[in-house]
Amino acid sequence: MTSSSPNLHLWKEYRIPLVCMAVGIATLSILLSNKNNIAPKDDKEDSKGNLDTSAPVETSEDKPRTHQGLKKADFKKLPKVIRKKPKQKKADDEPGCCGGKNKAEGDNSTGCCGGKNKPSNDNKAPHCACSTTTSNATPITVIDPLALPELVEPMKIFYSTITGTAKLFAQQLYDSAINAGLPEPKIIDIVDYDTEDFLTETGLCVFILSTYNVEGPNDWFLKWLEDTRFDWRVEKGALSKLRFSVFGLGDSAYTEEFCNGPRSADKWLGQMGAQRVWPFGEGDKNGDQGGAYKQWNDAMLASLLDPTQSHVHEAYFSSDDEDGKSASENDDDEGDVDEDEIKKTKEEKLGLPTIDGDVSEGEMVDLEDMGNVAIKIKQAKEDKALDEEAYANQKVRAKRSVGETKDGKAIKPREVREMVSPLLHKSLTKQGYKIIGTHSGVKICRWTKAALRGRGFCYKHSFYGIQSHLCMETTPSLACANKCVFCWRHHTNPVGTEWRWKVDDPEFILEGALENHYGMLKQLKGVPGVRAERFVEATQVKHCALSLVGEPIFYPHINEFVKLLHKKRISSFLVTNAQFPDAIASMDPVTQLYVSVDASTKESLKKIDRPLFRDFWERFLDSLDALGKKGQRTVYRLTLVKDFNTDEIANYVELIRRGQPDFIEIKGVTYCGYGGASGLTMANVPYHAEVVRFVELIQEQLGAGYEIAAEHAHSCSILVASTKFKKGDTWYTHIDYDKFFELVESGQKFTSLDYMAETPSWAYFGAPEGGFDPEETRYFRKTKEQRKAERERREGEDDEE
Repeated sequence: MTSSSPNLHLWKEYRIPLVCMAVGIATLSILLSNKNNIAPKDDKEDSKGNLDTSAPVETSEDKPRTHQGLKKADFKKLPKVIRKKPKQKKADDEPGCCGGKNKAEGDNSTGCCGGKNKPSNDNKAPHCACSTTTSNATPITVIDPLALPELVEPMKIFYSTITGTAKLFAQQLYDSAINAGLPEPKIIDIVDYDTEDFLTETGLCVFILSTYNVEGPNDWFLKWLEDTRFDWRVEKGALSKLRFSVFGLGDSAYTEEFCNGPRSADKWLGQMGAQRVWPFGEGDKNGDQGGAYKQWNDAMLASLLDPTQSHVHEAYFSSDDEDGKSASENDDDEGDVDEDEIKKTKEEKLGLPTIDGDVSEGEMVDLEDMGNVAIKIKQAKEDKALDEEAYANQKVRAKRSVGETKDGKAIKPREVREMVSPLLHKSLTKQGYKIIGTHSGVKICRWTKAALRGRGFCYKHSFYGIQSHLCMETTPSLACANKCVFCWRHHTNPVGTEWRWKVDDPEFILEGALENHYGMLKQLKGVPGVRAERFVEATQVKHCALSLVGEPIFYPHINEFVKLLHKKRISSFLVTNAQFPDAIASMDPVTQLYVSVDASTKESLKKIDRPLFRDFWERFLDSLDALGKKGQRTVYRLTLVKDFNTDEIANYVELIRRGQPDFIEIKGVTYCGYGGASGLTMANVPYHAEVVRFVELIQEQLGAGYEIAAEHAHSCSILVASTKFKKGDTWYTHIDYDKFFELVESGQKFTSLDYMAETPSWAYFGAPEGGFDPEETRYFRKTKEQRKAERERREGEDDEE
C-alpha cells in the first residue's frame, strides 16, 4: 500500500476510534454474559455446601409470565395491573443476609453469610443462616390475581336502591375486595348502566338488587333480561362470557313477592349462559338483613380467592327444565340421566324441525325455512308462558310435604316471636315512643304540649270538641299492611298481612298505655308556660286516638280493648287503612270510626299506599262498603299529596257516594323530613289555599247532601259534613261524650245523630278565627326576617340609652 491510497488514508484517520469501539463492545458482552450466569439463591448445593453449577439454571427472567389456560395473545389483552410482575425485594431488605443492612461491621463479604454469621447452635444446617429454611418468620402470602380466573378483570358491583341499603352493601363488598388485595372494583348504579353492554361483559358482575312492589330502579334491567331471555333471535348462550352472583333484598311480609325481582334476575342470567360464581343470597328486612349479607359476602369472596375451586355453581333455577324446577329438585329424581337427552334443544325434545346455523348471527334465512322460524317463534312464546306460570305458582321451590324437611324429617313448629325486635325497639324509643309489651306503643302529641301551655288545640277540637291535653295517642298494634309514601314514622314500624306475633292482653295494654302517658306528662311539669289547671286536668285521660302508628284494627282483641276504654269513660277514635273489611264489619261501636282514603284509583292507591295485599283494591272497596253499614259516626280521611292524588276529584266523589260517610276530613300532607323511601319533598305539601280549592271542587260535584262545615287553618285541614248534622244555619259536628257513654251502656242500637253536639261559630269554615279557639293564645313562630328586625330594634334602643 502506498501513502496515496485512499483506503490507507481513511484507516490512519479512524483507526483509533474503531479500535476503542470494538474493545467497548467486547467488554459489554462479557459483563452481560457474567450477569446472566450468576446462580440464584435457590441453586442446589452438594453435600459439602458447595453450589452445584453443573445443573442448568432457569432464572425468573427466562420464565414466561403466562397464566394457566391463557394464550399469549389473550394474556397481552389483560389489564396492565394484572400483567405487571411482582416487585422483587432488594438485598438491603433481606434481614438475614450478610450483604444486607444486618451485615456485621467489618464484614466485606458480598454473598450469603457463608457460615460466618450463622447461629452458633446451627452446626448441622448446611444452608445459609439467612435461608428461609431456618427462619422462624411466617412467610407472607401474596395473592396472584392470575391464579383467580374470575378476577382477571376488576369486579363490577351493580346495585338498585331507593333507601340506600343496597348501595351501603355494595360499598361493603368494595371494601372487602380491597382489603383482600384484589383490583379495585367498580360500583355502578343499575339505572346508569346500558343494559346492552351486558352482552359483551367478560368479567365478574355482582348484583345487589332490592325488591319493589311499585316502580323501582331495577325495573328496566329486569324487563331487559326478560325480553332478551325469551327473544328467539338471541342465542341461548348470549351471556356465556359473563360471570355473576346475585344478592336480593326484600321484606318477607310480602310473602310470595319476597325477593321475586332478584330471583328472576338470577334465573334469567343463568338461562342465558352466564356462569354463576356463587349461589343466590337474600336478606330479609324483618330479620337480620345485615348479618345475612355479611355471611354471603364473606363466603363469596372466600370462594373466589380459593384457586382450587371451580367457581361455577348450580343455578338456583334450572335453565333447561320445562317446569322450572330447581337444581336441587333434579338431584332428587330417581334413575340415571341420559346426557345426550340433556344436550338436546327444546325443539329436538318436542320433535320440531330446527334451523341450521345461527340466525342470531345475522345470516340470511331461505324462504323455505320461514316455516321453521315461525315454529321457533311460537315455541319461544310457549316457553315464556310456561316459565312465567311455573314461577307464579312457585314451582321453582323445593317440593316437600307440609311439616317435613327435604329428607323427610319433621319440622319443629315455628316459634312465635315478638313484634318489636331489639333494633326496632331502639329506633322507636329514639323517636319518643314508649313501647308497651310486645306490640303496642304510646306517645305524647305535640298538640298536648301546646295545650298544656294554652297555645291551642289540634283540629279535632274545632271539628269534634276534643281538647288535646285530655287525649292519649296510642295503638295496640305497631304493625301495618301498608308502607305509605307519606308515613310520618319513616317506615320504622313492622308490616304484615296476618298476625304472626305474640298477643298481649288488652287490659295489660291499656294500663301500660295510661301509665306511660302519665309518666311522660309528669316530665312536662317543669316546662316554662305550663298552666297548673291544665296540668291537673291532663292527669285524667278523656279521649283515646287509636291512630298513633300501624293498624289498630289489626289487633286480634281490638273489640275488648275498645270496651275497656268505654268502661273507663274514655272516647275512642279509631283509624284504619281500609285493608281489613271483615274486621271493620265485626267492629263494636266506637265513638268515631275513620277510614284512610289516600287515593281514588287502583293505580294511584298502589303508588301512594304501597299495600302488601295483592287484592288491596278489592279490600279497599269492601272496607268502604262495610263502613257504610255502621251506625256510628264514620269519617273519610283524605291526605292530599301534590303530584300524587290531587287530580282525581271525580273518582273521589264516586267513593264518597259509595261509603256515605258522615264526615270527610281533607288535609294537606305534613312534611316530616322523608327519606329516600318516599322521595317526598316540601314541594309535595299543598298550601291551605290549594286544599280549600280542592275541597270546593269536591263539594260542587257532590251536590246536595254535603257541605263544607269547619276548618282548622293552622293544620291545613277542612271538614266536609253531611247536611244531616246541620239544623238551619247551625252545625252539630261536635260530640256529646256523656250521651255516647250512656248509649253504649244501655246496649240499645243507636246512630250518629243520637250523640251530636253544637259546633262553635269560631270553628265554622270561613270564620276569621280560622278554627283557632279564641280563648287560647295564638303563638306565631317568627321568621328569620322578623327575628333580624327585632334584634336591630333592640340594638337601637340600647344605643339610645
